Amino acid sequence: MNLPSGSDIPACFNEEVVLEAPVAVVWEQLVSPRSMNEWLGGSDYSVEVDTTWTVGSAIVIRGIHHLRFENRGVVLAFKPFHSVSFTHLSSLSCLPDQPSSYTKLSFVLQADGSRTMLRFEASGFPTMAIYRHLHFYWMGTIDAFKRYVESP
Repeated sequence: MNLPSGSDIPACFNEEVVLEAPVAVVWEQLVSPRSMNEWLGGSDYSVEVDTTWTVGSAIVIRGIHHLRFENRGVVLAFKPFHSVSFTHLSSLSCLPDQPSSYTKLSFVLQADGSRTMLRFEASGFPTMAIYRHLHFYWMGTIDAFKRYVESP
């Protein structure tokens, strides 16, 4: 883990996973709002994803998990079959809507025959509590995404 200067909050965390599916299938499941609604929430809670994936446009993820929440951000990159990244700020954080309150989430795909390598990275955490929450959530969600993509 990289630590920013003068802080005990890690600068980022990442996860790599091999998916037993071709890159075209993984890409579709990764960025299709309908699919995202399923693998982002799972059986614990439901979410609704709203975005056009146009760089500079909004991405909004709404749901209920004990409480209503609305995660907002901006699409930073969208390169079909290769990478997507966006910023993230949850309404549950109660942080002001300013650049330092956002975390960056990035997904990079690499084709390997009929398999795909997914590299996920989260960076820029405004608080240790947000780092811990996002680390816990995304480590489980990357596993859930793998199961979702590989399910018949």
